[in-house]
Amino acid sequence: MKLGWWWILLGMVLTQSVMAQESGIARVDRILPVVAAQQADQTAGLFSEREFESRADADASARALPVLGNGEWRLQPKGGMESPLLVVYHPYSARVTVLTRPGGVPVSHRLFDPDLDPRYSRHALVFPLPGDEPIYVKVEDARYPLHVRVESRAEHAASDLHHTRMLMMAMGVALGVSLSVLLFWLVLRDRVYLLYAGSMLAQMLYVLCSYGEAYALPGVRVLAHFGATGIWYIATLATMLTTTLMIEYADLRQQTPRLTRWLRWSGIRLPAVALLFLSLPWPARKEWFPDIGNVLFLLTHALSLLSLALAWRKGSRHAAYFLAAWVPLMVFGTWRAVQISVGMPVRDWLDYGYPFVLGYASVVMALGLADRMLTFRRERDTAKEHAERDALTGVLNRGGIEYRLDWAILERRREHIPLSLLFIDLDVFKQINDRHGHAFGDHCLRAVTRVISEEFQYGDQLGRLGGEEFVLVLTGVDGPAATALAERVRVKIERRCMRVDEIDVGLTVSIGVAECTAEDTVASLIKRADEAMYRAKRAGGNQVVVDDGGATAAPVAVGTRWVADTDT
Repeated sequence: MKLGWWWILLGMVLTQSVMAQESGIARVDRILPVVAAQQADQTAGLFSEREFESRADADASARALPVLGNGEWRLQPKGGMESPLLVVYHPYSARVTVLTRPGGVPVSHRLFDPDLDPRYSRHALVFPLPGDEPIYVKVEDARYPLHVRVESRAEHAASDLHHTRMLMMAMGVALGVSLSVLLFWLVLRDRVYLLYAGSMLAQMLYVLCSYGEAYALPGVRVLAHFGATGIWYIATLATMLTTTLMIEYADLRQQTPRLTRWLRWSGIRLPAVALLFLSLPWPARKEWFPDIGNVLFLLTHALSLLSLALAWRKGSRHAAYFLAAWVPLMVFGTWRAVQISVGMPVRDWLDYGYPFVLGYASVVMALGLADRMLTFRRERDTAKEHAERDALTGVLNRGGIEYRLDWAILERRREHIPLSLLFIDLDVFKQINDRHGHAFGDHCLRAVTRVISEEFQYGDQLGRLGGEEFVLVLTGVDGPAATALAERVRVKIERRCMRVDEIDVGLTVSIGVAECTAEDTVASLIKRADEAMYRAKRAGGNQVVVDDGGATAAPVAVGTRWVADTDT
């Protein structure tokens, strides 16, 4: 997606209009004023809570969702609703107590309570109502404004099921990708894969805790004992892991070293210190943590955006992947927190968009990991290629050609296919070097390799053993065919290398041919071909000699210049 589209999307989010919703409540009245000290505690994490009574409209025609803050309230439900429920959305840390009639037994719930009605999810607190009589609500320890509605049981059950399906679908995508990457880490042991899995799992746990669903899941519901402090821990750990992943994933230490040092302080070290003080018994009140945490959170976001953008401009593909995955997640998460903190109704597309964007981010970053692996693989292959290549001629060096010959011998034994080897040595090369210099000798070596390369078939490998000695590995070629090819190479070199760089040198080669047998090793096959080549040298050079240790060594054409090695 082009950058302009991101700005359009961001504009649509920030200019979102608040659509009117039917609240099912005819009137809201504050019974007792909020105690000043209690109201001072009512911070929403990102922003301080505003005056809630401005949204607790006493007008019966009000259609916007009423917003309650800390204090006591009297709500008048609208009549004519079957099996009404009072639904309190985004309760977070608040304790909500409901009295359905004077003299009755009040019912008190928190998001972290283990005995909530299991028929409903935990994105809202649900209180059954006996009818349309006035009800009394007390809100304590709220850090966010609370939206309330009166809904029928059937209406809420349908919307609650939709909520559960949407959330679990998004979490399923992120969980599946994260576990797959974790399995890759178990095999590859690359630290970045572990950081990715840890970061994504921490982000998912934070989403499940902030939506309340974690406290109903086996194995995770133990987090309810820590209350809001547990969510702070998880959010901070997720930020620290994501920052570490970002630095490693996009190689920011190399791309933006100075900014990365600041990023490590704001996103890893200072949050770790804050978590340490949060764990200590002193100070007893922990209300300071969200404010400090949010300052570090916003500072880390700003430094991350700047570092990734600069790395992207320098050509880092991994920084581009991280930006594409992380920016939408940051926008959705921040704007959702803003809307909840200032009491704006959160629309479904934004409420569910955040977990779905997390699923999207997990997929994009996994693709980035695959691209990163491919990049490293190419770099490794390039380095290996350079290590196995002869710098002068560009063909394989001794180590490279022996490695490939070893594989070819194993393949011959497994597949029962023929394999032959040509040992090629330049005639009178020392005299050429002495007469014309080593630089000209290098030109002669390159000229010979060009001619030999023209006879390559798929699977053939040419290597330089050293000096003026070359070997050509012929996979799938038997002795007679190898002899014919050797003769073609000899004739071509004799004709085309008579003059090199406009100098008459009459360059020729002697070639030994050996077909691989079942008992051959790399050393023995090279030795047999080498001995055949030396017999060609002793016979006057510019000849092809076939070693008779192979299964067959017969000429394939009449009139070609070759010598059979008969030891006679």
